[in-house]
Amino acid sequence: MTAQAEHAPHRALRIGALGASRIADLSIIEAAAETGDELAVVAARDPERARQYAREKGFTAAAETYEQVIADDSLDLIYVGLPNGLHAEWTARALDAGRNVLVEKPFAANLAEFDRVAARLEHSTGWAWEAFHYADHPGVHRLIDLVRSGAIGEVRAIDVHMEMPDPGADDPRWNFDLAGGTLMDLGCYAIHALLLLGDAVGDDAPGGAGLPAGAELTLETAHVQPYAPDARLDATVVAELRLGGVPATIRTSMESDWNFGLRVTGSLGEVVLPNFVKPQEDGRLIVRTTTGAGVEERVEALGSVSSYTYQLQRIRAAVRSGERGAAGIARSRRTMALIDEIYTATGLPLRPGRLTD
Repeated sequence: MTAQAEHAPHRALRIGALGASRIADLSIIEAAAETGDELAVVAARDPERARQYAREKGFTAAAETYEQVIADDSLDLIYVGLPNGLHAEWTARALDAGRNVLVEKPFAANLAEFDRVAARLEHSTGWAWEAFHYADHPGVHRLIDLVRSGAIGEVRAIDVHMEMPDPGADDPRWNFDLAGGTLMDLGCYAIHALLLLGDAVGDDAPGGAGLPAGAELTLETAHVQPYAPDARLDATVVAELRLGGVPATIRTSMESDWNFGLRVTGSLGEVVLPNFVKPQEDGRLIVRTTTGAGVEERVEALGSVSSYTYQLQRIRAAVRSGERGAAGIARSRRTMALIDEIYTATGLPLRPGRLTD
């Protein structure tokens, strides 16, 4: 049975996409094929590129400009899959037009720009969601349930890796003016995951997981390896934080081997998601516990459905119900604030924002 058959909400969304991007293949195009939502229109910097992309990917139409997509009253959702530095500007424009927006992470280039976008939410008839799709996957839900239940005892440490090989010198993720750097593109997942754990696992957990309710995530130390061609950019960042009283480490790099692992270690064992942001490639959840007989390992298979599919299902339900999830926006803001704090602690400049009002 497909995810669509299991979880289909009511009435398909008509989706307009800004950007003929690679990430849109997973986040919107493949996800919509699973959920049954409609790829209505796409726009790109080059209109001919948009027309070609629409033909290849199954969009009904291509628009000449981003503004034309935003002006389309028939659309239920605008997907912003542009380079990082353009996210805030076009999310703000869409909200000003009363649209619902799913914006790729990072939401903005810095905290001040984030707040300029978030201010629109008070008056817009639309809403915005940052695309932290991993949080919608059953693997993350299961990890949280295991930690809360006390299956690994009292939480002692959390480690998150977000590492990948160099995407190439011409990739916009190596462009400072487009809000590039590994912390912006990858490390945001690690910070957000720690915040999610802190919000979900607290003193009220049945097994006494050992995190205070709503545990605050604080930065202790951070170290950076700059990108050689542009020292304003971070190629690798290692940060030591505390989630309540629990040490938490994040390592993020765009000059490494692939590693998107999340590990929570407790007094009785550990639970691991080897690829928490791409569970369709590795859908295992591994639980290791120590007993009198030694270390016992259990592997749970959580399926091959993409986390992007679960995300689009949730967004559709929110759009149709009119839900305006303030908790998600608040977590996104805390993520952005910690990114700024880490850049400041390592002596790197904040990414420049484009939105000025």
